[in-house]
Amino acid sequence: MVSGSSVRGDVSVAAAVLASVREHRRAADAAEAAVLADVLAWCDLQVTEDPDLAATWGHSPVHLGGPGCPWVGEFTITELAAGLGMSLTAARSLVADVLELAFRLPRLWARVQAGQVAAWRARRVAEQTQPLSVAAAGFVDAQVAPFASRMGVAAVDRLVAEAVGRFMPDLAAEQRQLAADGRRFDIDHQQVSFAGTSRVEAELDLADALDLDAAITELAAQLKGLGSDLGLDQRRALAAGELARRQLALDLDTTTVAEPTEARPAVRAARGRGRRDLTLYAHLSAAAIHPTPASTASTDGTCADAMVRLEGHRDPVITLDTLRDWLKIPGDVRVSIRPVIDLNADLTSTGRFATNNQREQVILRDHTCAAPHCSRPARRLDLDHIGPWDDHGPPDQTSSKNLAALCRHHHRAKTLTGWTYQQLLPGVFLWKTPHGLRHLTCAGHTIDLS
Repeated sequence: MVSGSSVRGDVSVAAAVLASVREHRRAADAAEAAVLADVLAWCDLQVTEDPDLAATWGHSPVHLGGPGCPWVGEFTITELAAGLGMSLTAARSLVADVLELAFRLPRLWARVQAGQVAAWRARRVAEQTQPLSVAAAGFVDAQVAPFASRMGVAAVDRLVAEAVGRFMPDLAAEQRQLAADGRRFDIDHQQVSFAGTSRVEAELDLADALDLDAAITELAAQLKGLGSDLGLDQRRALAAGELARRQLALDLDTTTVAEPTEARPAVRAARGRGRRDLTLYAHLSAAAIHPTPASTASTDGTCADAMVRLEGHRDPVITLDTLRDWLKIPGDVRVSIRPVIDLNADLTSTGRFATNNQREQVILRDHTCAAPHCSRPARRLDLDHIGPWDDHGPPDQTSSKNLAALCRHHHRAKTLTGWTYQQLLPGVFLWKTPHGLRHLTCAGHTIDLS
């Protein structure tokens, strides 16, 4: 049994902890409001009412937020993203929300700065009002501001829909038309799990949904009849893939005898347009392919390093066994073995453009854009000369030590503004922004040195 003094002591400690967490929550909300105010002050340094006056190739303005928000310098947001340790996309979203609040939702903005509404709640409203007209946004601001601290997402959505209906009849009609056909079938290839799975979401006609459900149920039952001891959910998931492969294997030639023979190739070509080859870039160590006794994790021959990184799908990591299972799928599977490239070697091209081996080396070395906090995959990016190309310069300008993968935006920022960087080691870059922030980047990772 707990004594009365112990109970009183526990209550006293709990009350102190509760008071502390409430105080920290208030401090965090105040800090978030201060961040929004600082972002607005940063944007004010590069605001222009007439984008034509500031439209230059090197620092062209962009318009974020709804109608009535000012234009701001493009690369101003780039440096802000680096300073806040976020991606360019996240920084643009932040700037859009701040401009929307400050210029189109002034009542809500005032309550945020007064500490009466949390910044995250205000940003949630700002995201919804950016497509609205000035009048519609003003209506939402007047209705939301007094109650924003306790309004849920559904209530804000209803209010925005009412504003569209009142002030933007054309948009309301367009939204009704879009809502009339909300059918979709989405497969998220960019979110591959460790086990090699992807998420599927769909909105189907009822008849199509019933037919698809019946087909998957039947195939799941067939898998059980063939001896599968997996659970129903797992068999249904496998059945979806089997259904797709059976469909692709069918020869659905819809031509009839009455159709001219010369028309049939065109029909077949039209049928094949929806199919595309899938290319996976899998990176694994030599120890994973040829395990040695020293590299095995157990007596069953499993290699501790038998992990595979899939390039192009947000670089998930899967097991070697998962890759082997994929290669066993029936059908025409082509496996290409590429030569091993030494990522530390300094390859050189005599011309301005990199060789194929150099490009592949930089892609494998950098993984992503080499700029701070940018995660765009290197395979689809530009190759930048870190030291600018000079037509009359030395013949080894296009060498591995002078090349890096940059997305087009950061390539332009480096070429046209005050961004500079150098390669300290193969794939390790030291960046400096126009206002002196310093970052170290390597293979998609960023360290803030400022």
